[in-house]
Amino acid sequence: MGLMRHGAGETILRERAAAGMRCCIYPKKQFGEKFAAVVVPFGSNDVCWQGENSEKPIRFPLGVAHFIEHKLFQQSWGDALFQFGKQGAAANAFTDGEKTVYYFSCRENFMENLRLLLDFVQHPCFQEEDVEKEKNIIRSEIRMGKDDANRAAYETMVDLMYQKHPVRFPVAGTEESVKNTTAEKMQKVYDVCYLPQKFWLICAGDVDDHQIMEATALVQEKESTGKIVYCKEPDTIQERYREIAMGLRRPVFQVGFKLEPGERNLREKLAMELLMDLWAGESSPFFLEAYEKDLLDAPLERMYSCGNGFAFCAFMGSGEQAEETAELLLAHWKRLKQNGIDENHFRRLQKKAVGQTLRLFQSISAIGLTQIELTPFDADLSDLFRLTKELHKKDLEKLLQNTIAQDKMVLSVMR
Repeated sequence: MGLMRHGAGETILRERAAAGMRCCIYPKKQFGEKFAAVVVPFGSNDVCWQGENSEKPIRFPLGVAHFIEHKLFQQSWGDALFQFGKQGAAANAFTDGEKTVYYFSCRENFMENLRLLLDFVQHPCFQEEDVEKEKNIIRSEIRMGKDDANRAAYETMVDLMYQKHPVRFPVAGTEESVKNTTAEKMQKVYDVCYLPQKFWLICAGDVDDHQIMEATALVQEKESTGKIVYCKEPDTIQERYREIAMGLRRPVFQVGFKLEPGERNLREKLAMELLMDLWAGESSPFFLEAYEKDLLDAPLERMYSCGNGFAFCAFMGSGEQAEETAELLLAHWKRLKQNGIDENHFRRLQKKAVGQTLRLFQSISAIGLTQIELTPFDADLSDLFRLTKELHKKDLEKLLQNTIAQDKMVLSVMR
């Protein structure tokens, strides 16, 4: 193996396959479950591609990454998902803004399932008749998403923040973009965006790293003839507030803060997540006051998201007084900025975060799914553990002074 890393008493093996694919293996002896995933760094935000000799970029249909994910299991020889089941594996896939992931877990026949995984992601079989049938399924999925209050609140919040960046569009696209997607367009997108040399392979469990690396010989490098490009996003938000009537008994809402995008930085991400916990978590002065005022009966869920050309933090909750809750949240940010961070509060939350990271190693699925989210940072769980332990109060104080701005706050409410 190329690199053996150690963190939290665990061994992590890092290597590159002959085709350039990054491999990250977590050997866990005596665990029954085994997990593997292929991560393709192509997601719903990647809608413009420019060839090396092209003057103008080509625009892909919105949602095409998600559409490819749906159809890639359909092979010329049959259904790969059905074959995984025959081999004793539970397989699935998902698409988000920046990646598409194909994965499985099993207790037996790991290598057979791994070879199947590595094979089918390289051999699309997009047939026009099958694509037309799939459109009805995806359109139904889009309609169901509009009826999901939490998803609708999130998509509305992001649309309020962003004017041009494709992060503002749903992962599945729109009914119109799905209608205009063809097998030919999907094949062209696949050919330029599914580059095995940019893939990640993640394996965890009681697995043989030598056999895994031998299996990666199935992966063939493809020539890269261009790159994904992004339009320049204005600094300002699009709108501050939007309310949608959904006939809910209890409204749900999301408060978002548009942030300045920068270089990917795992330490900064961890610091921001810890700062959000300190600001609005269950032990925060904000939540105690919101609870006493009957604004909230549970802590707000929190999310920090960053990627190519975008960054934002969001708070999700339910209650009748969304605007008052958002204003209180902002007031507590200002108070925190003025008074500074309490050292004891910071240490308690840091210890909690370290403990959560350590517990990940007790679950094969948790290892695999967490590693998937670390791939954009070219990091693994040893980095996550080390950086969480190394966080200092000054990391949070720097963010406290330079991130949140009142004129970048948005609020979406579903009633």
